[in-house]
Amino acid sequence: MIRALRSRIFYCAMTEALFLNDPLNDHSVGGLNRLSVLSSQLLDNWMYHHYGIKSSITCDRKLKWLLYEGYRSEFRQLRDSLAVLPMTERDLYIASLPDSDEWKSKLRRVSQLMPYLVWPGIAAYDYALYLAVAQSGVRLGYLAFNEARIFSREIAKLAQSQYESWDEYHLACIAGMHYLSGNDKSQKEDYSTYMHVRMLSRRLSPSKRISWRAKL
Repeated sequence: MIRALRSRIFYCAMTEALFLNDPLNDHSVGGLNRLSVLSSQLLDNWMYHHYGIKSSITCDRKLKWLLYEGYRSEFRQLRDSLAVLPMTERDLYIASLPDSDEWKSKLRRVSQLMPYLVWPGIAAYDYALYLAVAQSGVRLGYLAFNEARIFSREIAKLAQSQYESWDEYHLACIAGMHYLSGNDKSQKEDYSTYMHVRMLSRRLSPSKRISWRAKL
């Protein structure tokens, strides 16, 4: 019982940054716990329109993709392609690409984020989204509760092995949202930075109630 409660708090903290960006397009969503009381119609619309999930098969496919590949795979490939260039040449290389190049905008965002991220990159975003999709899948009958519980714990342990703290994890999750947002304009008060500060300052933040190294 205590272990289950500890794990639940940890999962809520892992998805905190994700929900600050209102992925369900509903301002009443404040964390993972809200998924258990939201209407099935809202969850069904989110799962289908954003991720093409409409059945047990498509839910399983998406979860496996987030676990083994995810958005971090593309980010990592682009990051590695820029890493071979001296820092002073990266912006020049990106600027030299034609505007019609589909990778130009993404490369610019990767270049902006690289200095702030550890090796796993934006993997935290994949892990947070996995937890949200898994719980939604349980609510909609696409996924068995025990299966979601087992793999959610594995996702959490994987995150603990790759990041050193809540700050490091949350920053990576927010970086993932910024990378996927399509916004590559450099702003002094970037929205992702604002979310990070807002999240860390919340008095009731789940991450303030549990250690990053908690045993799950």
